[in-house]
Amino acid sequence: MLYNRVVHFYIDKKGFSKDKANEIAQTVVQKEATRRICKNEKCKHFSHDHIRNAETCLVDNCECNEFTK
Repeated sequence: MLYNRVVHFYIDKKGFSKDKANEIAQTVVQKEATRRICKNEKCKHFSHDHIRNAETCLVDNCECNEFTK
């Protein structure tokens, strides 16, 4: 959904070509995915796998106590 919205924004509002808009959308989606992954070397789970997106990891056998940005 995010990808599609970004592509249409750059094509419709900014006047970029379809290829350039797709390239930008891929970069945006990759950055968003990276931002939502815990940087703790032992964890690496998404923020939604943590209580309130910031506390203890909910995945079994994971010892992460805090989402590391």
